[in-house]
Amino acid sequence: MNTKLTYSDSKNIEHLFRQQSGKMFSILIRLFGFDNSSLIEDIIQETFLAAMKTWSIKGVPEQPEAWLMQVSKNKLINELKKRSNRTRLNEQFAGEKLEEKVDELFLDKEIKDSQLRALFACCNPFLNKKEQIMLTLKILSGFNNSEIANALLSSSEAVKKAIYRAKKSLQEQDVDLNAPFIHEIKERIDTVHTIIYLIFNEGYKQTSGNSVINEDLCFEASRLAVLVSSIDGDHQPQSYALLALIYFSMARFPARVNTNGEMIELETQDRSLWDREMIHAATSFLAKSRNTKSISAFHLEATISSIHCMAKSFEATDWESITMCYQKLTTIDDNPVAQINYAIALSKWKGSESGLKKLEKIEENISKPIKHLYYAAKGAMLFDDKQYGIAKSYYQVAYDLSKHDMDKKFLSKKIQLCDREGLNMN
Repeated sequence: MNTKLTYSDSKNIEHLFRQQSGKMFSILIRLFGFDNSSLIEDIIQETFLAAMKTWSIKGVPEQPEAWLMQVSKNKLINELKKRSNRTRLNEQFAGEKLEEKVDELFLDKEIKDSQLRALFACCNPFLNKKEQIMLTLKILSGFNNSEIANALLSSSEAVKKAIYRAKKSLQEQDVDLNAPFIHEIKERIDTVHTIIYLIFNEGYKQTSGNSVINEDLCFEASRLAVLVSSIDGDHQPQSYALLALIYFSMARFPARVNTNGEMIELETQDRSLWDREMIHAATSFLAKSRNTKSISAFHLEATISSIHCMAKSFEATDWESITMCYQKLTTIDDNPVAQINYAIALSKWKGSESGLKKLEKIEENISKPIKHLYYAAKGAMLFDDKQYGIAKSYYQVAYDLSKHDMDKKFLSKKIQLCDREGLNMN
């Protein structure tokens, strides 16, 4: 039974586009190759325009995904027949049994296989990290150029040029998405994990705009992580750890922002709003991830998130274990953000003085893009130590350095709180 298209349906179709366009692109790219990516985008766009037009009249079908796949398949077959003599196609899909062979690619197993092939192609070492992320979001996640630009603090024109260069590079390498790619898994799995992690990080805490969270990016990262974890191999424990980290983090989303979209600190979040089913799923992934002799950064970050999720209150948090995890993390991935978080955990466990000493040791390693995090952490520790005047000055520096609207609102409230507490002391 079909239902009439409503405004809510229109928003759901946007999410459906996210989910399905990557699947469709992955199949079409196997047929046409990267040199015909514009044609592929046109077919996908035509399919979704047809959906909007048809569904607005006849209503949304009971299985919209199946409808989209069927229509895109028909458009694809027609296009293949028209273009077979003038467009470079994969030889195995030409000839008399064209429709049968195309049908095979639309089977669930082949759709999944096509997505994995496309993902590993996007993570080609010939491309730089930013190009890999942009191409993955474009091809596998259905993001348009302006959305990618907003997510990655860039411009639409820069994204357009980067994606063009990336596609051109893969075209020049003559990447065959039908050739066995098992050998690429070991070579590129770390890159694939990193790309998924970076996509999730940007969604979890956006670096630009006026929203704290971009749920589309987060859910897309989780979808890709599930896809990668389905491949058998030595990498699976790390994939499960990444999945656990993503799920533990997403479970707290309902409590992370207030009705005005502003950040709520972990300390004051309503833990009854946390998604317990998601926490349960994350716990299961974390258990699966432990079937290994080596501990990755994802294992440690997921463990830290699990400790937060299991604590009945902020005060009951096991800060000693969290500090130990961060200490271990800095030996595996000694990045400045991990060092700042290590100092914060240390201050919660052993007191502000310990945290401040740790921050002093790492100050020279803090680059400009994350200076605001460093000064905000210092302000928080001084505030906890009731040094409200000095804390305010550091919060002010963090405010001045911050680029994100919501960060500025958050820090502005901290500055005001310093003033109030300072007055109370007097």
